[in-house]
Amino acid sequence: MQNALLSLLCTIVDRGKGEGVTELMDREGANHHTVTLGHGTAHKGILSVLGLKDTAKDVVFTFLPSHVAENALRRLSYALDIDRPGKGIAFVLPVGSVAGAATLKMLMGGEDAVRPEEEKHMSEKISHELIVAIINKGFSEAVMDAARPAGAGGGTVIHARGAAPQEGSHFFGITIQPEKEMLLIVVDQEHKIPVMQAVTKAAGMQTEGHGIVFSLPVTALMGISRKGERKEEAE
Repeated sequence: MQNALLSLLCTIVDRGKGEGVTELMDREGANHHTVTLGHGTAHKGILSVLGLKDTAKDVVFTFLPSHVAENALRRLSYALDIDRPGKGIAFVLPVGSVAGAATLKMLMGGEDAVRPEEEKHMSEKISHELIVAIINKGFSEAVMDAARPAGAGGGTVIHARGAAPQEGSHFFGITIQPEKEMLLIVVDQEHKIPVMQAVTKAAGMQTEGHGIVFSLPVTALMGISRKGERKEEAE
């Protein structure tokens, strides 16, 4: 069912702070969360775009109506200082469709689905994209080494841990086996194609990394500057 008014709020914070995110989002009316584990990819002394330094991360995915998601993003920034260096990052992704009217109604909190004029307005706001690379385990460092010169500031790696090989873990309908890594990189529109090309060259389907690379539009963002680079941390 087409539903561009439903959004996925992704919040990346230091390990242990994910519970605080879900509690805040519950107060905003969220009906569903998924919390997974990850780690930052920045070299020592370099600020990462998705979280700072090489620290363990909680990655929280929350479904919300789009107009609620952007307000929730602002509240999240205020409550957890997301927009300050070292506090993490949060961004909103539009959800194109949901299987099942009952599921859609639950995630939307009973609200109506998309209206064409709002769908057009949303597309005009997109200035950044989330690049997702699903690669063989152990290739994330090589991917980031290739992505940074192309315009990526850093990324977050999510591991598919604790799932049986025949079950795997799922993200946007793609099965990710435990030996895989999922790398998330937020870039501005200017750097999307160069970064995707660099990632594909380093670990695409024709390499040992055997990676799948795709992008998703980001409609709202906190914790990253307009140019796609982290704000400098005060000395």
